[in-house]
Amino acid sequence: MLRANFFFKFFKDKQNSSHEIVKYNSNETFYLQDQIKNKIIEIDQQISETSKALVEAQIVKLRSTFSKSNNFIDQIGKNVYKRKLEDSISWHQKQLKELCLRRKELEINLEKLKGIFWLNRIKRLLRIILIGFFIFLSLFIFLSGFMIIIYLMPLIILIFLGYFISTKRY
Repeated sequence: MLRANFFFKFFKDKQNSSHEIVKYNSNETFYLQDQIKNKIIEIDQQISETSKALVEAQIVKLRSTFSKSNNFIDQIGKNVYKRKLEDSISWHQKQLKELCLRRKELEINLEKLKGIFWLNRIKRLLRIILIGFFIFLSLFIFLSGFMIIIYLMPLIILIFLGYFISTKRY
């Protein structure tokens, strides 16, 4: 009897004792999507500012490389200046990589919220496969054309010799 009572309680439909009305708020997902989009826009602005600063640092490095100064103090200053420029460039590059990674994570989260994550992942995979196929096909065509030219070289030489002999005047 105890077992029967246990199974009866276990498999019995549990009735909902709550009589509250549950409201589904669909605006929460849209609010979260808007927040992620705003963060992506902010990161895009930071990426553009960082890339501009990186380009400016590269230009300054290029100018300092080609500047002409034979003064000993200028050479010491240039070496210190170059080290600082290298540090600045590496910092900007690292910052740019971090921003791109954060943007990619936010895009993935946005795709997951919208429900298009796997569709986009399949599209990316197909794009990579298609690009690889075209690269392989172009390499195959190039190498086969090269091999055809090598195999036809005796025939091409024979045609040129025949042409030169026939056009030779005595």
